[in-house]
Amino acid sequence: MRLVVTRKDALHDDGSIDQSFFKPKKVVFERASRKWGDAERAKLYEGLATHGVGEWGAMREKLLPEWDALSLRIKASRLMGTQSLARYPKGWRGGKAEVDAEYAKNKAIGEATGCWKSGTLVEDDHGSVHKYMEANGLL
Repeated sequence: MRLVVTRKDALHDDGSIDQSFFKPKKVVFERASRKWGDAERAKLYEGLATHGVGEWGAMREKLLPEWDALSLRIKASRLMGTQSLARYPKGWRGGKAEVDAEYAKNKAIGEATGCWKSGTLVEDDHGSVHKYMEANGLL
């Protein structure tokens, strides 16, 4: 039966199992994961001031080469306290004070609409954020 159901490269010529077949061919060591810290956060603030929202490639090239563009976009959206950076025109620039002010504004909107989740302003199915911003002249 073994000869019928087992892969040929897992057997010796006599039909016995070749135990070396089941040993890993390559040993993989887990690398220490990269940590996002104060130095990276400061560089992201600098990147938002210098290059602006949406210029993730330039930020990566000049300031944070170890991080990919998607990671930088996600970190920037968290820094600004919004799930969507689409409200900001491409190239919107702001230093630490402006970014922190945007975070505070987004937090206030989120708390007023019930859309503040885990430190981020998120849209709901009813468009509460858009309606609030429209009603308060924020669009």
